[in-house]
Amino acid sequence: MPPPIRTVADARARARRVLPRVLFDYVDGGADGEVTLAANERAFRDVALRPRMGVDVDVDLGTTVLGRRLDLPVLLAPCGMVQLVHPDGAVGAARAAAGAGTLAVLSKIALCSPEEVAAAVPGPHWFQINSAGGRDEVKRLLARVRDAGFDGLVVTLDGPPPGNHERDLRHGVVPPVRPTPRLVARLAAQAAAAPRWTAAMALAARRQRATVQGATRVLGNGRAPRSARFTWADIAWIRREWAGSLLVKGVLTGADARAAVEAGADAVIVSNHGGRALDGAPATLTALPEVADAVGDAAEVLLDGGVRRASCVVKALSLGARAVLIGRPFVYGLAAGGEPGVAQVLEVFRAELVRTMRLVGRATPADLDPGLLQAMRPWDVPGLPSAKELL
Repeated sequence: MPPPIRTVADARARARRVLPRVLFDYVDGGADGEVTLAANERAFRDVALRPRMGVDVDVDLGTTVLGRRLDLPVLLAPCGMVQLVHPDGAVGAARAAAGAGTLAVLSKIALCSPEEVAAAVPGPHWFQINSAGGRDEVKRLLARVRDAGFDGLVVTLDGPPPGNHERDLRHGVVPPVRPTPRLVARLAAQAAAAPRWTAAMALAARRQRATVQGATRVLGNGRAPRSARFTWADIAWIRREWAGSLLVKGVLTGADARAAVEAGADAVIVSNHGGRALDGAPATLTALPEVADAVGDAAEVLLDGGVRRASCVVKALSLGARAVLIGRPFVYGLAAGGEPGVAQVLEVFRAELVRTMRLVGRATPADLDPGLLQAMRPWDVPGLPSAKELL
C-alpha cells in the first residue's frame, strides 16, 4: 500500500511516477512559457498572514455557496480528460467531493456522462460548458444535464481558441490529433513505461473503450472544429434557458464581472484557466479584489488557480472569495490513487484549514477579511499599504 498523501506536492510527485509522461504533462502544464501558471502560485506566496494572538477558537469550516451548505470551502474544478487519468474518473472525484461535504464540477470533456455521475453520487451536481458547437449544442446539453438532475451550470468564457500547450506539442500531440504511426508508437512506449496506469486502465476494459471513443470525439477525429467565443448576449441567452444557478468562469476584471452580473450570472469565478489559456494573464489572486469590489453583494465570487495549500484558501477568502476551486491538486490525487487519492487531497485541505484558522485566530470563513493579510516583504512597499492595495 502506498504511503498516505500528506501534501499536494506528494500527490503531484506520485502522479508523475504513475502516469505516462504525455498525460502528466497535459495535466501539469500550461500555455506558452507557463508564466501565468507560475504567477498563480507565486501570488499566494507573496502575501503573508497576520495572526491574531490571545484567542483560542473552535473552527467551523462550513459555508454556503449559492444557497448550498458546504462543509468545506474547497470545490473540485471542471477538468477535461480525467477519465484518462484513472478508471475512477469523474465519478470517483465526485464521490470523494460528496464524502468531504463539498461538490465537484463535471467538465463537458471529462469523458464521463452527466447521467453516470448523477446515478452514482448524491447531489448537488454542477456541469461546465464552453462555446464549442454553438447554441444548438449548448441547448442540447442544458436539456441533458437538467434531466440528469444537475442544478448548477458553470460557463467557461476564456476560449476558444485553446491555449498553446507547448508540452503537448513536444509529445507530438498537435490538435486536431491524428493517430499517426509515429504518434501511436511514442504513446505506446510511454504507456509501457507506466505499467501501473496501463494495468489499471486494462482492468477497466469497458470503460477504457468508452474513454477512447470519447477522446476521439472530443479531439475532433482529425477535424478541427471552429467555435465562436461566448459573448455577453450568449450568457444572457443561457440565463433565459437555464433555471438553475449560473456561474461565469474566466473573469479577471471588474468590468467583466459587472457584465456577467448584468447578463444574469449568480456568481463569477475568478479564473485564468489555470494558466492554460492566455499566457501573461494576471494571477487570479491579484485580480480577486477588483472583481469582488465590482460585484459587491450582487453576486458571489469564487476563485481558482494556484491553490495548493490551505493558506491559499484563507488568503482568497480574506480577499472576498466565497470559496475556491482546485483542479490540478485533485487530478494529481486521482492519478495517484483513484477516488481514495482525491479524498486524501481533500482531507489534506480540511486538516490544514482547521490548523491554519486556529493559528490565525479566526473561527469561520465569514471571519476572514483583508485585515488578516499583508505583503510578505513589507519593506519593499513604502508606507505599508494594506494587502488589498498591494494586490
